[in-house]
Amino acid sequence: GGWQAVSSTARAFEGYPVPRALTVEDIAGLVQSFADAAVRAVKAGFDVIEVHAAHGYLLHQFYSPLINDRTDEYGGSYENRIRFLIETTKAVRSAIPTKTPLFVRVSATDWAEGGWDINDSVNLCKELKSLGVDLIDVSSGGAIHNAKIDAKPNFQVPFADAIRNQGAIM
Repeated sequence: GGWQAVSSTARAFEGYPVPRALTVEDIAGLVQSFADAAVRAVKAGFDVIEVHAAHGYLLHQFYSPLINDRTDEYGGSYENRIRFLIETTKAVRSAIPTKTPLFVRVSATDWAEGGWDINDSVNLCKELKSLGVDLIDVSSGGAIHNAKIDAKPNFQVPFADAIRNQGAIM
């Protein structure tokens, strides 16, 4: 059995059980949970905090238009779809010491028509930088099971290059 999975949507990823779409109240609780976890990690002696918002994990499920089919303030427009990640980043940054580096891992593209793309990522990373993020950990994919990923040596370097040079974050 296990527990009930949650997501931005009540649609299942290929071959997995149908998740429960989070409520706005659930999202607020999770933002606080991310901040609380970051505080515990710092107290435990971790030198860096990273928010994992890639590979189809929960935060990516919100910003990817291929997954997020919400009609509330966390769905629809680009600004609404990134809201959960922005709120989480603000909460984590304010909960940890200013000297503690904050990283965010993103999927730079969904590798699919109509999905999240590098332009979205560059814009997001500009916002994350303004919130005090010190480093963007660039990856890609994870939103859909059948993405056509052109995996070869260095295939993600152009994404990191665009974010570094257009998003002005190291």
